Amino acid sequence: MPRKSGETPSYRVTSAGVNPTEDRAHRMRMYFIAMTLRLACVLSLFWVNGWWIVFPVVGAIALPWFAVMVGNAVAYGGEQDVSSPDPLELVAGEPTGETEEPGVADTLLVVDVDPVRRSAQGATSSGDAEQWGEPSEEQS
Repeated sequence: MPRKSGETPSYRVTSAGVNPTEDRAHRMRMYFIAMTLRLACVLSLFWVNGWWIVFPVVGAIALPWFAVMVGNAVAYGGEQDVSSPDPLELVAGEPTGETEEPGVADTLLVVDVDPVRRSAQGATSSGDAEQWGEPSEEQS
């Protein structure tokens, strides 16, 4: 969404999505509220009489299902796609013709070194140990 030509594009913060920690806290709070209402329904079965007992029974049966459905409903941050910048494209620069030696731009430098792990190498010599910041055997 560039504003002017040549400016870097700006991206909306709202397209970033929902913070997972806040989403989890909200779902846990909703689950807790639903299960508290279920507990109230179960406890009210002891003193409710007549046809009114239908409400606590339905609440005690339906609220666990509702609590699990709300607890597992993860927010995805709306219907907008996440805005991301386009990947950069590497382009070879044009030669300027200011090279001091002819053929310098065509020179290929290959570095061929056998990889050595520090743990496999061990402290073979005091020079190697000092190179890695380890105390040598003479210093210990």
